[in-house]
Amino acid sequence: MDNEARLSKGQRTKQQILERATQVFRENGFQDSSIVSIAARIGITPASIYKYFDNKEAIYNELAVTFKNMMVENVAAAVDERLSVSDNIANIVRAYVSTIRDNTALYDTFRQIEFVNLTLAKAYYRQLTGTIRACLGKKARPDIDTETVAYAIVGSIYFVVIQSLLWGNGSGMVPEDIVPMVLNGIDARGDFVPYILPRKRWVDPEKPAATQGELTRRNILLAAERLFGENGYHKTHTTDIARASGVGLGTIYLYFDSKKEMLAELVSRVNHLLRACSSEYARPYIDRREIENAGFQAFFDVFEDRGEDYRIVREAEFVEKSVGISYYQKIAEPYARGLDVAIERGEIIDIHPLLLSYALMGAGHTVGIRWYVIEKGQQLDDRAVLSMLQYVMHGVRGVLKETE
Repeated sequence: MDNEARLSKGQRTKQQILERATQVFRENGFQDSSIVSIAARIGITPASIYKYFDNKEAIYNELAVTFKNMMVENVAAAVDERLSVSDNIANIVRAYVSTIRDNTALYDTFRQIEFVNLTLAKAYYRQLTGTIRACLGKKARPDIDTETVAYAIVGSIYFVVIQSLLWGNGSGMVPEDIVPMVLNGIDARGDFVPYILPRKRWVDPEKPAATQGELTRRNILLAAERLFGENGYHKTHTTDIARASGVGLGTIYLYFDSKKEMLAELVSRVNHLLRACSSEYARPYIDRREIENAGFQAFFDVFEDRGEDYRIVREAEFVEKSVGISYYQKIAEPYARGLDVAIERGEIIDIHPLLLSYALMGAGHTVGIRWYVIEKGQQLDDRAVLSMLQYVMHGVRGVLKETE
């Protein structure tokens, strides 16, 4: 009886550690959390935690594996072979949303996974998209890259869920309302055929430095950009940036108060660059479907040349939450206004425009994760791009051999 009681008490303590660690990781980010801060939240000594976990990585990994397995199992359970592909995909979307709705704190912690345990992140995406690919199966058209479509489907709900359930800026958005877009795409007229645009080598349209000081500041930012992209924000020290930019540590602080200030400026520059590139690609077009066809290709072209910036933007959200949120909002809000006009013109399906903007951003985002994180080093080919665009325009039904 005593052994059983001690075991029961130990299990309760371990569960309490995991629960408090979830709160600490969510509030502070993994990198800025510690065993000491977790112990303080519980009111026990750090030594008590070490009886159960070797380090904070072990705690995080247990939480991440718990969420990964839960999500993968819930999504797999949503599939019924007796149903159509469309019905199964709709059920997968709802299962994804409900899993996060019921476990928001755990999911908010899990979202840092690619910066903590990339191997586990890869397993999560491969298992999740694998279930979707199995649904599409032999019913997908032979010219369709089903893996790209599967990532795009996950992405269609990624930011919608985050905006609605985590960031609290959803403006009344209901995540499940994105299902019609997932199934039918955005093309209200149903006759748009995606096509590949000539590739543009996009260069940051920055003016030449007018003074030596401007040149020094720019060189510091370029060094920070390269090092953040290659090694991550937390593994890059200000001394590394000084060395890479060829200046003394004191010179860095003449231009930037902190490493976070450099990160915020880099994120702002990426935002400006992406919007400028998208505008340039979309300039010749009026029909919103043409604009979307061009915009996605602009997104992929920018980050194919500047893959390190993709990581920087992603990581910024977990270093300084307000920077990440601001980055996405600055894209989503004007995006939604353009979609709203296109909805009124009958070009785009009638759906909450802000909801749709986050869905489209998310679709590009997760396809980007596939190519710039999961399959890093491989080139995004035309078949993958056209598959993505076919899904965006015509949904799941548009990538199947026969209309259901």
